[in-house]
Amino acid sequence: MDKPNSAMKQIKFSLYVCAMSLISFLAHPAEHCGASWPLWEKFAQNHIALDGRVIDYDADDVSTSEGQSYALFFSLVAGDKARFDLILKWINDNLAEGDLRGHLPAWKWGLHADGTWRVLDANRASDADLWIAYSLYQAASIWKESSYHDTASAMLQNISQQEVVALPQLGRMLLPAPYGFVLGSKVWRLNPSYLPVQLLRYFSTVDKLEAWDEIALNTLRMIASASNRGVVPDWVLFDDAKGFQFDLERGRYSGYDSIRVYLWWAMLSQNDPLFEQLRPYVTGAAQFVPGRSSLPELIDVSDGKESGQAPIGFAAALAPYRLVVYGHRQKAPASLAEGAGYYNYVLSLFGYGWMEKRFLFNRDGSLQVNPRKCSK
Repeated sequence: MDKPNSAMKQIKFSLYVCAMSLISFLAHPAEHCGASWPLWEKFAQNHIALDGRVIDYDADDVSTSEGQSYALFFSLVAGDKARFDLILKWINDNLAEGDLRGHLPAWKWGLHADGTWRVLDANRASDADLWIAYSLYQAASIWKESSYHDTASAMLQNISQQEVVALPQLGRMLLPAPYGFVLGSKVWRLNPSYLPVQLLRYFSTVDKLEAWDEIALNTLRMIASASNRGVVPDWVLFDDAKGFQFDLERGRYSGYDSIRVYLWWAMLSQNDPLFEQLRPYVTGAAQFVPGRSSLPELIDVSDGKESGQAPIGFAAALAPYRLVVYGHRQKAPASLAEGAGYYNYVLSLFGYGWMEKRFLFNRDGSLQVNPRKCSK
């Protein structure tokens, strides 16, 4: 997740959002059930078009496989099958060449310089691929539709073939994308936030490749080697000769990517052995102690120096972390401030959704949901 532009573009879309909200309510009154999950409904009204496209207004109105994957997960948690199917169809039709079983989705779609709306970058984003496959597996179980399972299985096979590599002296690991993350012949660029252990655990139960527990263990090794005083960097290099290193090109900072590392860990089942094994490397950051007036936007992993002021989504992402580590409970807002932006909503839906026990992850990584559907 790149740092968003500071200029907020939401205002010019306010009339559009209002119209979309009304049309969305009229189109799906039974499925949405009004205020069953107010934060989800607000996100859907502000950022999901009627055809299932998730729009990031702060980034030139683009849509990404990340955004689609998260919306797919949240619609499952909300019991919102109508939107789930719309979001899935949009992924299939626009990011996967009409065949999600045959093609992993392109990561970026938007307005091209030639005036057409289409794929802007055909490379994949492995974290989005994991979340899409995971949500499909869970949807197959919850809604009893085998087609979801079949698509998820095909996706996982493609992920294994295209995005999993064997690194020397380490073993199998997930690259952030099929292309662009192998630097020369002996260096690989990795992203700790792309590897939620609970998803890896679940894939180990359904995939005969048997690489996912190995990848989970290597995720622990990466975070243990790269973190400092409980602060995890956004990006890490693995060098064949030197092991894990700071990524000097992309910076040695903890920020918009790695904020998710603390979130994934806090939501991990405490019965998973990696929960306690990861604890020393993701906790202890002085910047994350409850009671601070604000959170830093960036933390230098090498010396702990901080800079900038984090957006409101960071506090939401740290809500499960602060509960698990400090016993501190943050109250979830019904909605975010005008112009809060796509990423702030996403982090809030994860953090506060888990805090409200709308979902949790079991020891094997499978999902439990409590969508709080309206009574019929």
